[in-house]
Amino acid sequence: MDPLDSLASRLSPGAATTDPGSLAEASWDMSPAAMLRWSRPGEPVRPLVLVRPASTEDVSEALRWAEETGTPVVTRGLGSGVCGGAVAGTGSLVLDVSSMGSVLAVDDASGVVEVQAGCRGTELEAALAPHGLTTGHYPQSIALSSVGGWIAAAGAGQASAGFGPVEDLVVGLTAVLADGTVVRLRPAPRSAAGPNLRRLLVGSEGTLAVITEAVLACAPLPTAWSWSAFSAGSFGPLVDLARQAVWGGVGATIVRGWDEADTALAFASLGHPGGAVAIFGFPDLVPGLEGRREALEGLAAGVGASTLDGGTYGGHWWEHRNDVSETYRLIMGPDRIFGPGVMVDSIEVAGLWRDVPALYDRIREALLGGAEAATCHLSHPYRSGASLYFSFLVHGADEYDAEHRLGETWRAAVRACHEVGGTMTHHHGVGTLKAPFMGEELGAGGLEMLRRIKAALDPAGVLNPGKLLP
Repeated sequence: MDPLDSLASRLSPGAATTDPGSLAEASWDMSPAAMLRWSRPGEPVRPLVLVRPASTEDVSEALRWAEETGTPVVTRGLGSGVCGGAVAGTGSLVLDVSSMGSVLAVDDASGVVEVQAGCRGTELEAALAPHGLTTGHYPQSIALSSVGGWIAAAGAGQASAGFGPVEDLVVGLTAVLADGTVVRLRPAPRSAAGPNLRRLLVGSEGTLAVITEAVLACAPLPTAWSWSAFSAGSFGPLVDLARQAVWGGVGATIVRGWDEADTALAFASLGHPGGAVAIFGFPDLVPGLEGRREALEGLAAGVGASTLDGGTYGGHWWEHRNDVSETYRLIMGPDRIFGPGVMVDSIEVAGLWRDVPALYDRIREALLGGAEAATCHLSHPYRSGASLYFSFLVHGADEYDAEHRLGETWRAAVRACHEVGGTMTHHHGVGTLKAPFMGEELGAGGLEMLRRIKAALDPAGVLNPGKLLP
């Protein structure tokens, strides 16, 4: 029997296809390099076959076949990743788990939801809303990304200060190993039964197993938000304000601060006079709200920040918080609204509070060495540190020159990040973009440990080769 016929015979009817159009669409994600190559005649690669599994059992059979035939497997959710984690190579099998997009059960008493990996973020939230629940996981790409993608890339939403990043939400997982073995990790709020296997798969990017279902912890759905906002002449005082707010137990669910350049973009329509801005968001029914806001105002005064109309600034950001996804598509997609020689990208890093100022200065300097412009905002604060999210624009003589400039600028930023002591990625994952730097990121011992885990779980090396590991 022909190998592809053998694969199709093991799956649900119609799950496998070799349609050229479907294969082409499944070969790329939203990373800048992939979007460029998708638009260039003759450059896109073509996978061997696309499988849209209907169940965990379909995934198991597809992986058994792939290991038997030595076919590389690239797992794909909704293709919104920006690091090349879902880019397919020639001759690969693409597992498109967006076909598994159902919300399976909502446990109101426990406040957990059982959901398939391909479920779109907005659809999950729509299913939870009638129960008065939310995951609280609100990435900019919520309308474009899937639950499995969040977990595979170790995502963090815009309200992670209160609800936590995705690893704090995952209480149960179903995944399939490279040889087709199905692993069902039962939901529990916490367990001391050995190393946390759920967390082993968070951030694994399809290189250790294929996630098919998850059980996520939820929280009460806010009916409205209450905002506090502050302004300072520069970014530094607002970084300090975020740190003090976390340490002081203010308990904001959303914490964001923009540098002067990013503030000018984010709040231009409000007529903001200049300087940096920070906002803090609270669910409207949080206990002691007025006391929390008063405490914030006291901390702000201590760092020399002035109070703004929180409802105006916070409400404006909340309404437009995901606009950047469409802007990115217009710049990097087929429309190319800024022209063929212009590219935009982002790098989201994280570091200890002591290192955050130096991370900001050094990475911004590195970016501006090759970019036309660079902006930054702080988000996702923790007791020990925070994330900085830089966006930058490069301009080249043509597409190829711009791509080269982008790569050089990216490499300079990563070097600066590592020299200061930060991590080069906070919530976008690794993919092909950052894999070459994983040795510097993890150290020789850490990289060897990851290689041994990979070899143990995927000895044939069929799961997402070229991703995560250099």
